[in-house]
Amino acid sequence: MEFLPESLTPQQVYKLLIGGVSPRPIAWVSTVSKSGVNNLAPFSFFTVASANPPVLCFNPMSTDKGAEKDTLVNIREQQEFVINSVSYSDLAVMNQTCHQIPATEDEFEYASVEKQASSIVAPHRVKQAIVSFECRLNQIVDLGQDPMSGHLVLGDVVAIHVRDDAVTDFKIDSEMLDAIGRMAGNDYSLTRDKVQLNR
Repeated sequence: MEFLPESLTPQQVYKLLIGGVSPRPIAWVSTVSKSGVNNLAPFSFFTVASANPPVLCFNPMSTDKGAEKDTLVNIREQQEFVINSVSYSDLAVMNQTCHQIPATEDEFEYASVEKQASSIVAPHRVKQAIVSFECRLNQIVDLGQDPMSGHLVLGDVVAIHVRDDAVTDFKIDSEMLDAIGRMAGNDYSLTRDKVQLNR
């Protein structure tokens, strides 16, 4: 079956994209507004963009009404953010940070997530996260202004925090990380079953 995007609604295209590009890692992004309100939200359009220099990217799409999400507004204003890992034990509380609450409300407090001061950037990091990447904005690539359009955020990694017992010789223990992936609909995947293949 073939689908041509121009003949579909944005919602139909979105369903095909998230169903076909799956599972996706989750960036649990913490930011702070210019008035000092902490924001925390998960994004599954997320990956590594470069190792040298180290750059991560994620995409806070516009809402289905075309509004920019608080995370994107904060990054445009403050130029800094933290990407925190999401382990299976964080799944329920991460889901709470998906809720639409007023921009004036602290999302860490709303979801009862303990925060920890970052070492370089202003936004706090998630204390229980196995890995946190402090980032300064490199650039935002605006891919459209219509509802559900993408805004690709690229961040220069300026500090990396890994829990002491989860890293040996720069290798992060995948079992300790216990990462989850986002699939279509309400489905998530675990990363506990693995296979090894030599290059």
